Amino acid sequence: MAPTSPPPQDTKIREAQLKTLLACSLHRPELVTKFHGPRFRQRLALVDSWGVREGERVLDIGCGQGESCLVLALKVGDSGHVTAIDPAQPDYGHPFTMREAHEHIRKSVLGPRISYLPFDAPSYLATLDAPAGNFIDSAVMCHSLWYFQAEDVARSLFTTLAEAKIKRIYLAEWSYQPSSDTQLPHILAAKAQALLYRYNTPSEPGLQEQNVRAGVDQRIILSAAREAGYTQERHWVEHQAEDMLEGQFEVDYVLGPRFEQRVVDAGLSEDRRAEIDKTVQQLRAEVERVRAGGKAVVGAMDVWCAVLEL
Repeated sequence: MAPTSPPPQDTKIREAQLKTLLACSLHRPELVTKFHGPRFRQRLALVDSWGVREGERVLDIGCGQGESCLVLALKVGDSGHVTAIDPAQPDYGHPFTMREAHEHIRKSVLGPRISYLPFDAPSYLATLDAPAGNFIDSAVMCHSLWYFQAEDVARSLFTTLAEAKIKRIYLAEWSYQPSSDTQLPHILAAKAQALLYRYNTPSEPGLQEQNVRAGVDQRIILSAAREAGYTQERHWVEHQAEDMLEGQFEVDYVLGPRFEQRVVDAGLSEDRRAEIDKTVQQLRAEVERVRAGGKAVVGAMDVWCAVLEL
């Protein structure tokens, strides 16, 4: 199902918000239509659907270059705050590094509402003298759980958040359940990367390496949250606009020379190499099928969303 068009007034508000977010973020003007704009619009829709409130104090886990925390900062206002954490190397990222992106945001009008810290969640929470729930209202995981190293790491995170007494979690992750056949290439591209990571786990990703890792799915996420004591308040699926090109980006990477070389360099067993090759061949076939159907690009997966309460 395609997203419905918002009323004209809502469109005006969205465009004004987008203008503010672009002014606060390090971006390439020529990529606004293709890359930056769709990503910000998606995150604006997510934050609205979660119900993040003005004045809320939010912990953004796996903030990356700062798209989600900028949108959160816009929503929580001057009376709220976003603590944004990510353990990635400062020089990681493309077209801009984490260091460059965060420094730019710090100097922007939304900068005072955001604190960037180079921690993973357990390390950050361990630095606090009191339970985080005393001064953090909620935690956000926006397209970050896919990039955890393994299922057990994702599971332990929910336990850590519960022990810190963080009462609410906002979740958004790509869904492996397609609503359209055009999304199948995105799913296969993600699975190929997750297979390579599973069989060739590096200690740290390269500075220009794609960072899809374990690629945990909705079943694992909900199971981990429930085991930690979080109950499912509500969950839903957000369908992606046609200008969201994340699926095409992932497909281009997996079918390109860099991923192929990474598979060669991994020195995998014949069986493991064959499993990845089979997934890549399935991906090629699905891309050809999408193109034969008249689509120039593949579709991005739907996003599965949830709000969980302790």
